[in-house]
Amino acid sequence: MPAKSPTSPRLKGRSSAETRGAVLDLIRSEGEISRTDLARRSALTEKTISVIVKSLLDAGVVVESGFAKSTGGKRPVLLRLNDKELYAIGITLDISRCVIVLCALDGAELARSEVRGIGLDRPASVLKRIAGAVQRLLARRHVGTDAIVGIGVASGGRRGSPLGWQVDAAFADCWEPYPTEQELERLTGLTVLRENDANCAALGEYWTTESRPARAFATIYMAHGIGCGIVVAGSIYRGSSGNAGEIGHTLADPAGAICWCGRRGCLDTVASPRAIAEQIRSDPDLRAACRVTPESEFGEIYRRFGESARAGDEPTRALFLTAAHHLAGAVGNLVNTLDLDLVSLAGPGFAELGENYRQLIHDRLAETAFMRDVHPITVRLGAGGADAAALGAASVVLHRQLTPHHSGSQL
Repeated sequence: MPAKSPTSPRLKGRSSAETRGAVLDLIRSEGEISRTDLARRSALTEKTISVIVKSLLDAGVVVESGFAKSTGGKRPVLLRLNDKELYAIGITLDISRCVIVLCALDGAELARSEVRGIGLDRPASVLKRIAGAVQRLLARRHVGTDAIVGIGVASGGRRGSPLGWQVDAAFADCWEPYPTEQELERLTGLTVLRENDANCAALGEYWTTESRPARAFATIYMAHGIGCGIVVAGSIYRGSSGNAGEIGHTLADPAGAICWCGRRGCLDTVASPRAIAEQIRSDPDLRAACRVTPESEFGEIYRRFGESARAGDEPTRALFLTAAHHLAGAVGNLVNTLDLDLVSLAGPGFAELGENYRQLIHDRLAETAFMRDVHPITVRLGAGGADAAALGAASVVLHRQLTPHHSGSQL
């Protein structure tokens, strides 16, 4: 008798929706799988699997995709996610640019659009142009709104209570308290889910890279600031208030500047793209090396910084190394605390110098991680690259709608 899969105890005692979601998650992680293997992997009866699979087929979420090799009897029918008829949309709300992606059920990008970033614009005007871009994207692909599972929106910010997003110094009286979901639903007629951008990037990594359902890993996300999404057994670890993963507000320099959160020397003040851009703006030598002015836009400054550091300019190279060493220290603390064997790097903050960051963090962990002699620790660039949050936002919709046993997990 084959041993039960490590995932089987998680299915016992679950509701029918949770069990259905867990079975669907197995189909997702395997790519293609037969009913027999689903029963074996889940420790559910073949009758239960047949009922669940029929409901997924009837809903159009899963399709039969061919036959597996015969083991002596009838060839088993293979199942996979239906990536031809149902879709999700992911959107990032970013300072420099807003990206809209149309994704299949497996998280693969099918089409994209881009509009001007949020900048200093008011939420209502930003959402109006995003809604217009969504409508144009669907028209271009000849996809009706009835084929869209929902829209996921990735944004920075601090999660407050179930009532909404709290105000902080960065988004006071603007984005955090604004009813983004309701307004975008009104403009598009589609279900909208809003999620922290780092969590989006982490879920996108889980959904699109064939990650094992039981795996734990962290995704470091850099855009304007620094965040972290932590995935444990297919669920985002959120903490008691939904704010787990705020690695940008861990201590990096006890004598450093006061952060907007009120603490002195946060990682965000010494290593974030925002902090780097502010240092360049205030230093004539760095401005000259990056060929920018104090009035240059954030995105332009950070891109020029990456180009200059890659070209070997000493002042910008030194700035990069200082920021990267601070980040590596914070990642090391995270790895030691959670005993992780995988860390991915994602977001526009890694677009120019991603491999440089990856190598430096890898080398630091290889030298100093507490468990380095127990198991290897992989540091890799995330599959979604600079637009990981947009792709991940679509994955959040798929995760929430198709695998409800993972939704809202506090672990």
